[in-house]
Amino acid sequence: MITSALLELSCCAVPLAAPLLAARRLPAGADSGGQLLIWLLLAGAAIAVVCGGGYFGHRWHHHYRHQTHAALFQGLCDSQGLDRASRRLLAQVGRCHRLGQPARLFTEPQWLDPANLDGRFQTRAEEILALRTRIFSLTALKSNG
Repeated sequence: MITSALLELSCCAVPLAAPLLAARRLPAGADSGGQLLIWLLLAGAAIAVVCGGGYFGHRWHHHYRHQTHAALFQGLCDSQGLDRASRRLLAQVGRCHRLGQPARLFTEPQWLDPANLDGRFQTRAEEILALRTRIFSLTALKSNG
């Protein structure tokens, strides 16, 4: 608007200034920056989506890794120094008893009693009894010392 007003003034006042002011006008097919604004908004939205996805993905991973029943069971197995086969056996015993919280195996010894197990665990009764002794004897030693 200001440029067109100056152009009208310059045409009347100074005929030589008209070409200089006309050169400052945008070409007929050019946009005044609207497309650039749209592309910048789209780029900003894409960056926000990527950053937000990374943030919430990290939060989900942290929650799953540190604040679930499976993570507690894993941490207790690590603190007891159990190997992979022992962890798998304990997990199977927990599933056999349909425990929603498999960490209960570390606090309630009756779940590891060979008399309370299914027939499929009778062949591994000695191993389960050894695990029970190891878990609860270590707990007793830690609480005394």
